[in-house]
Amino acid sequence: MTISGRLAAILLAGAAMIALSAPAHAATDAATQARIEHLEAEIRALAGEVQELKQQAAGQDAAAPATAAAGTHVTIDNARPTITSGDGKFSASIRALGQLDAAYYSQGHRARHLPAANGPDLSSGSNFRRAYLGVQGKAFGDWSYNVNLNFGGSGGTESPGMIQALYIQYDGWNPVAIRIGAYPPPTGLEDATSAQDTVFLERSGPSDVIRNLVGGDGRNAATIMYAGEEVFAAASYTAGKVGDSAVFDEQGAVVGRASYTFKPGANSRVVVSASLGDLFRPADVTALANSARNVNIQLAPELTVDSGGIKLISTGAQDTDSVVYWGAEAAANVGGLYASGGYFSYHVNRRRTPLSDFDFHGWLAQASWVLTGEARGWNIQNATYTAPKPDKPFDLDGGGWGAWEIAARYTDVDLNDREGSAGSPMPLNGIRGGEQKIWSFGINWYPNTVIHFALDYQHIAVDRISTVDIVPGLSGLYPSVGQTVQAVSLRSQVSF
Repeated sequence: MTISGRLAAILLAGAAMIALSAPAHAATDAATQARIEHLEAEIRALAGEVQELKQQAAGQDAAAPATAAAGTHVTIDNARPTITSGDGKFSASIRALGQLDAAYYSQGHRARHLPAANGPDLSSGSNFRRAYLGVQGKAFGDWSYNVNLNFGGSGGTESPGMIQALYIQYDGWNPVAIRIGAYPPPTGLEDATSAQDTVFLERSGPSDVIRNLVGGDGRNAATIMYAGEEVFAAASYTAGKVGDSAVFDEQGAVVGRASYTFKPGANSRVVVSASLGDLFRPADVTALANSARNVNIQLAPELTVDSGGIKLISTGAQDTDSVVYWGAEAAANVGGLYASGGYFSYHVNRRRTPLSDFDFHGWLAQASWVLTGEARGWNIQNATYTAPKPDKPFDLDGGGWGAWEIAARYTDVDLNDREGSAGSPMPLNGIRGGEQKIWSFGINWYPNTVIHFALDYQHIAVDRISTVDIVPGLSGLYPSVGQTVQAVSLRSQVSF
C-alpha cells in the first residue's frame, strides 16, 4: 500500500473510532484513548515520510539541469549555428560569407583603341565575389579544423565551387599552433585581414602581389605560428594552389611574418608587422629537363567585377630562378579612428640570362573613421583588425542605425624597371609592367554584426609603355597602353 493510501486508511479508522465513541458521552474508556494516541503517532510518522519524499524529489529536479548540461548543446550566436559536446572537446560551427558586388567602369575615349589585353572595355555588371559555405570547429580538445568552399569568383564570374580552406591544426601547445592543408598562409598585416573585414571591397594591390605569388585562398601549405597577446609570429612552407593549371613539379616557397602589438591607452592599439618570403622554385612549365619556370606578376585594379578578369599591369611570363620579397607595415587606432600603411619590395632573380634582375615595389596608406563612435575590433589569432561591431544595431522601432564608417586609401604598385621612354624600343634588360596608382574612397554601413554594405569610388591611373616598338606616325598605335578609369561599386554582404 502506498503512503497516501495508508494515510487515508488511518484517517478513516480514526474517524470511525471517534464516531463510535460519541454515544459514550465524555467518558471515553482508556482503551479507546490509547488507540487514538496510536493513530496520531502513525499519522505523524507518515507525515515525516511524506516530507522526506518531497525533499528527495526536489533534489532530483535540481540535478536535472546538471544532467542536461552534460549532453550536447546547440547554440546560435550572430546567426551562426554551433553544436558543442557537453565536455567541450568537440564542436562544429556552420560558416557562411556571401558578397554580391556590382560596379560601373567609366573609361576615356582613348581606351577604345587599346589592345584587348590592356582593357579597352572593362565589363560593368555584378558578380558574387565570394560565396563561402563551410564548417569549422574542434575535435578531441586539442585539434581544430576548417572546411570552406567558395562558389564565387575573383575574375568577374562565379566558379562551380573551389576549396578556399581545408586544413587541420594542432592547438595543444597554445599559443603555439601547427597547421597543414590548403588555406591563406600568413604573409602580412593587410593580407591577414579577413575578407569580411576589409575596409574596401578588395585588399590593397601592394599586399596582393605577395598574396598572388605565395599565399591566397586554397594555397597548399604547412605553418607553425605563435599567437600571443602582443607577439605574433608565423613561418610557412607554401606550394601551389588548389585548382591551378597542370604543372610539372609545383612551386616551392618559404614565407614568414612577425608582428608586435601594444596598447598605449584603453581605447587604442598599435601594431607593427614585418614579412619576408622567398619563392625559391617556380613551377616547371613542361616536363622537359630545361623547362622554363615562368612567373607573371600582375594585378587587377582592386576591383574584380570585370568578367574578362583583365590585369591592367603585368610583367608577362618571365623565366625566373626565384622571387624574394619583404614588407613593412603598421596600423593604429584611437577609438573610431584607424590608419595603416606599408611598403613592399619585390626582387625577381632572372634565370638563364646574363641580363640584370628586376626590382619592383609598392606602397599604400589608408585611414577610416567610424562616425558612430565604435572602434575596429582585433583578431588575436591573425594579429589584425576586424570590422567594427555596431553598439546600436539598425532597428526602426528601437532607434538604432548601426555603425557608419568613411574611408580613404592610396596605393601605388610599380612593375617597371629600366623601361626606357615612350615611343622607343624597350631596353634589352628592361621591363614594362606598368605602374598603377589608385585613389579609393568608401562608405561602409554595418546595420548589425551579420550584414554589411560598402559603397566605393575609385580613380585608377595606369602608366604603361607599350612593349611593342612604335613606328612614329603609324595611325592607330600608341606609345602608351595606360589609361585612366573611374569606377563606382557597391557590395552587399552577409556573414556568420
